[in-house]
Amino acid sequence: MTSWQDIQNEILRGRTPERPAGDFDGVRRAKYRLVAEKTGRPLLVYTTAFHNPIKAQIATPFLTIDLSDKDGFYEIIRNINSQEVDIFLHSPGGSAEATESIVKMLRDKFKNIRFIVTGAAKSAATMLALSGDTILMDKSAELGPIDPQVRVRGRFSPAGSIIEQFDRATKELKKDPSQLPVWIPILQEFAPSLLVECENFIGLSKKLVTNWLIEFMFKGEQGAKKKAEEIARYLTDEKNTLSHARRIDAEQLRKLGVKIELLEEQNENLQDAIRQLHLAIMATLDNTPAVKIFENSEGAVLIRMVSIQPTPIPPRPRPIR
Repeated sequence: MTSWQDIQNEILRGRTPERPAGDFDGVRRAKYRLVAEKTGRPLLVYTTAFHNPIKAQIATPFLTIDLSDKDGFYEIIRNINSQEVDIFLHSPGGSAEATESIVKMLRDKFKNIRFIVTGAAKSAATMLALSGDTILMDKSAELGPIDPQVRVRGRFSPAGSIIEQFDRATKELKKDPSQLPVWIPILQEFAPSLLVECENFIGLSKKLVTNWLIEFMFKGEQGAKKKAEEIARYLTDEKNTLSHARRIDAEQLRKLGVKIELLEEQNENLQDAIRQLHLAIMATLDNTPAVKIFENSEGAVLIRMVSIQPTPIPPRPRPIR
């Protein structure tokens, strides 16, 4: 099995005149073609450098799923003729609304989509993965909860926890009104429509994932609606994971009923090809200015770079997932 050091050596030393030393792009794109040869399906790639602590600090606005990603996805799908594709996904999540638009684009184009996750696809990226027909993961890969995170006074909090805290305040104040001075500073954090918005955000996550599972992953199956609702309900309830960053691995997802293909159960040639793909992408994200990559095995390229000191961008008021 190819190692991290093998990929580093390939990048640093080069192999051919067309791929000289230090050719991160050439090595990475060769891995796209290698995987496509093994699967017989075109490969799409959507990855960001959110796992890199330096880039996560200086380039956060560029790392999440947003509406600008529609342009990137359009670029890498427009010349794909196959009805079946694989999508390599590595993302912290972002906007559920942008994810909905991206899923619409992908599903209007392709009849069968398999997502490949070897690192992490969290939050709204988990939602994106659940719009696939199947998800190919290795044992170390992880998805995550899809409970909406809402910004309140400079920090993000789970929408469900905000509702729970208000309910707790209501019950305690009915029982003992003298506790009002304790609760006033907390309740002042709530905007007039915040509770309703939190309910709507949770409802949106549930609705999108439920509908996608019924329409795609469980299409035509008996009991699809019930199974889809149970999965969506579990993933949107922060009480089940206790942390929005908590990992949900292949074994857990299988128990929930998600259609998971375990990479370790595939033939060794495919395992090694995807291992090489993962390592080459991580090497690019860790050692070049790239923060977000849209590419495919057919040659379409869109890479977003970031300078060391980017201009600060104010946070979006919408919730992140």
